[in-house]
Amino acid sequence: MENNVLLIINPVSGDGAARRWLYDMVEILSERFSFVNVYFSRGVGDIIRVVKENAANYSAVICSGGDGTLNEMLTGVEHSGESPMLAYLPMGTVNDFAHSHGISLNIKTTLKNIVDGSVCDYDLGMLGGRPFSYVAAFGAFTQVAYETPQELKASLGRLAYISEAAKSIVHLKPIHLKYTAGDATAEGDFIYGMVSNSISVGGIHFFEGADDEMLRDGLLEVTLVRFPNNPVELTEAINGLLNPKSESQLVIKMRVSDIRFEFDMPTPWTVDGEYGGTFAMTNIRVLPHRIRLICGKTFSEERKNK
Repeated sequence: MENNVLLIINPVSGDGAARRWLYDMVEILSERFSFVNVYFSRGVGDIIRVVKENAANYSAVICSGGDGTLNEMLTGVEHSGESPMLAYLPMGTVNDFAHSHGISLNIKTTLKNIVDGSVCDYDLGMLGGRPFSYVAAFGAFTQVAYETPQELKASLGRLAYISEAAKSIVHLKPIHLKYTAGDATAEGDFIYGMVSNSISVGGIHFFEGADDEMLRDGLLEVTLVRFPNNPVELTEAINGLLNPKSESQLVIKMRVSDIRFEFDMPTPWTVDGEYGGTFAMTNIRVLPHRIRLICGKTFSEERKNK
């Protein structure tokens, strides 16, 4: 396994862009690794299997694709019990993980950073037995950040998010749940919940002062939005969700190492933007420093100097 890398490519991500970059990927990665083994994924879940079965044979595993591809790589690593170095070549549309971890969307730049960079340790979230790199969420607004057009978010900011979310008010139904985090326990009706370890989710910044330190502090950020009774309360809830300085009674924000949710009805979750399962009860916890990510030289040096 010494100085060997497994390069996994999702051939459908980014309209097949990874195929066009294949020669550059292998050529540049060969500057650091003695042997580059390329594998094209064949469908959902295939990357999990391949990484689980082969992680012990490589000093590093790299994937090229979207956040779902990254999640499968991390899931495979976690199931393997191994701790190879990891790297990510983003080819998706939102790229929250890349943004949070200082990974350039320029593929050549990222490849050079992998060649020259050092390992940075980051936390990994776990929804039951399912890892997530940056977010696990449930409820009415789960897809709003992903479905709101980027140009609309850029031009209108928070108003764009509110307008998109408000369209769904007629379909809102309360989700009754009880949560337990340490000594804190509460119960009530909610419309949205998010447990994250990210500077942004869906391209939206939810937390004041979010930085690299937050991604490896052994804590997850929890955001819960109570059920609004009318459009005015919905607007207040969205403002409270998006404004880090807000103290709205409709929005609960906390930082925890683990949290337990119990629902009256089985509730679907998304994990890193993909379907993550349906649960009547689930535990979410953090695995501190579980991700051994190869960071770009500049980014890793800045991190060490903090």
